[in-house]
Amino acid sequence: MKYLNVMAGICLLGVVACAPKQVSVKGVISDATMNTLAIVTQSGDTLQFSTLNAERDTPNGILLEDTATVYYNGSYTKGMSATKIAVSSRDQTLLGGDRDEHGCIGSAGYVWCEVLKDCIRVFEKGIRTEDVDGSNASTFIVFSPDSAQVELFFSNGNPNEILDRRSLPSGGSAWNVEDDDTKNVRIENGLWTISQRGKLIFSQKKDERK
Repeated sequence: MKYLNVMAGICLLGVVACAPKQVSVKGVISDATMNTLAIVTQSGDTLQFSTLNAERDTPNGILLEDTATVYYNGSYTKGMSATKIAVSSRDQTLLGGDRDEHGCIGSAGYVWCEVLKDCIRVFEKGIRTEDVDGSNASTFIVFSPDSAQVELFFSNGNPNEILDRRSLPSGGSAWNVEDDDTKNVRIENGLWTISQRGKLIFSQKKDERK
């Protein structure tokens, strides 16, 4: 009991040290119900929050395609409670001054795609694959208009990679480069996969097939 009292005293004297750290994340609203909000971040991850007890800065409500900044305490877990939600409407975001050198508006979820020569949202244009090791990392595969190249967008911040299409002796195609450490993109059992040095590293989920 004495130990508990000492610990309680420490927490009272240092609330910041004992309380979970507040974190914020920004993304495009992909789903919104009465008490639930889902956003897609610029890296393509879909995060879901409970909005039941959240403070709201939402002048025009919560609408699909708007950009939301969600605040929460501690480490993210699916469906956790948001402490605050701040929403910028799509129209306001498009007028923002955060364009990159290609004219892409990052706050609206747009990034430059070299193989398409356009600003895109990777979750709209790309095929999502997920790390087979369960690390929650994802990679989006985006094809050029003629499918001669693919561009890989990594959620962990790694630089994009562009791969060229090559014909397989057994038929079909794979996308890679002439390098021993290249990523290798191909369809296996109806699912898009990414392997490296013969090891599967990313795979499309069955329920996300297009």
